[in-house]
Amino acid sequence: MGSVMLNEDGFVADDSSSSRPAVVDDLLSISYDILHYAPPPENQVNVSRSYTLEEGRISAEGVYDPKRGILSMVGCQEHSGSMDCEILITVQFAALGDRAEGLGSRGTIRSLRDRADGLFFEKMDITLYGMYPMEVSEAISRMDLESVMLVISSTLSCVFTILQILHTKRNPKTAPAMSITMLAVLALGHLAPLVLSFEVMFWSRRSQYSLYLMDGWLEVNQVMMRVPTLIAFLLQLRLLQLALFGRLRPAGQGEPAGTPSTAVSERIVLQVCLPVYLLGGVLAVIVHMINARSTAGDVVFIGGDLATLWDDLVSYAGLILDGFLLPQVIMNTSMSGSRVRAISPWFYIGGTMIRAAPHVYDVVRGRIYEELSVRLTKVYASSRGDLFGVAWDIVIPCGAALLATVMFLQQRLGDASVLPSQRRSSAGYEMVSHS
Repeated sequence: MGSVMLNEDGFVADDSSSSRPAVVDDLLSISYDILHYAPPPENQVNVSRSYTLEEGRISAEGVYDPKRGILSMVGCQEHSGSMDCEILITVQFAALGDRAEGLGSRGTIRSLRDRADGLFFEKMDITLYGMYPMEVSEAISRMDLESVMLVISSTLSCVFTILQILHTKRNPKTAPAMSITMLAVLALGHLAPLVLSFEVMFWSRRSQYSLYLMDGWLEVNQVMMRVPTLIAFLLQLRLLQLALFGRLRPAGQGEPAGTPSTAVSERIVLQVCLPVYLLGGVLAVIVHMINARSTAGDVVFIGGDLATLWDDLVSYAGLILDGFLLPQVIMNTSMSGSRVRAISPWFYIGGTMIRAAPHVYDVVRGRIYEELSVRLTKVYASSRGDLFGVAWDIVIPCGAALLATVMFLQQRLGDASVLPSQRRSSAGYEMVSHS
């Protein structure tokens, strides 16, 4: 939908309007080509197509009252092979104070025909999401910052993975003690934005705000943003390879009972984690269906973005990645007698900080920037890659920190139990030798 925006010189319309606004007394004469997407009727909503939006196009002309922020237009659209030009569109644009609270502009699209007419349709509520020029400039600066933060996060992930690889090579006995499930979760977590969600997570700001971008020197190149994630994925594959080769090591090279013990422990990890992951996925689908039914009906979103079932599942996958230490904690518990520090502190503490940082930033971002602007222009800490909100921003960092603390205690207590047993054994041997 073309939008009318306020700047210091007055009112201007963007390039998507079919004509420039003309001032008529205190009103602006405006024409629009409106492309809108509406959810299907409630009785058509199901699991697989709960958010399959129906496209509509309306050509409209009318006037805008700058004092009251009201836009009134009469439009035409094709419906069932016939042209319907008895459509009334009214929009109340949100004031800046309301937008600061995250409220978008709202309005209605209604038919002027009699209910018995074949072209009649029920009133549709409109929710518009857009930004004023000063908000766009602020959003672009913040998106540049978030792009840098995203690259730094991926780079740190590479560094911590390299440190774990070096730790594994220096201590070959740690390789079979690493959870394959944990490493697989991390590898898939880096693969997802590269293959499945690339166009969503690394979309081009220039295509969305091309009217306002004068220079491209602040824009982080999409390919450059992708490189650290690709490197992190390859390093995770290398770490997974080391763990697999450690499992295949003959029993004579290392602890005698190491291979059977780790295989049994890994089986326990799968028996615990897979049902938990599947149950969480089912709950995510159920919550999505409930939200779909609550928003289905005659509501039109113009410029907004609705979450699909796939988006919700990707967000849930981010929750699994937040708890990447869970398989390793379960494995350490099942191998309570193990004396091996399988995971480097740099790896599990650094990884926990990487997963918790977006939630801390989300809290700070919500206090500094306007909610509506943030909702439309997230690059780092995006809801398409994890679950965010007041509750999630507390629960997820605390849960990740709890897993890291348990991991620290498991590896520390494992070492503490080694020394007393060794002392008891050596004292016993000395008593036999003196007798």
